[in-house]
Amino acid sequence: MLRHDGWDYHLHPTDPDAPLDDPIAVETAMAMTDVVRADEVGRLSICADDTCGGVVVDLSRSRSRRFCRTACGNRVSAATHRARRSG
Repeated sequence: MLRHDGWDYHLHPTDPDAPLDDPIAVETAMAMTDVVRADEVGRLSICADDTCGGVVVDLSRSRSRRFCRTACGNRVSAATHRARRSG
C-alpha cells in the first residue's frame, strides 16, 4: 500500500510497467472478490446468447441483464426477428 501525490493509502497491485494483461487480470480478480464478499454472486450468470458463453455481471437495479455485451443482445434479437419473418 502506498500514499503519495495527495492520495491516502491505496493499492498498486501491479507494476506500472507491466503488460496490459497483468493489470486487467488483477483488477478482474479484485472485482470478483468484491462481488463474493458483498454476497452478490446472484448477479453473475452466463450470457443468454447460446453462441457466446460469456459471463454477465448484472449491476442493474432490476437485475434483468441477460447478455454480456450489446453485440450478443443484437445478434439474438436479429435471429429472433428473422425466425418470425420466415416462419
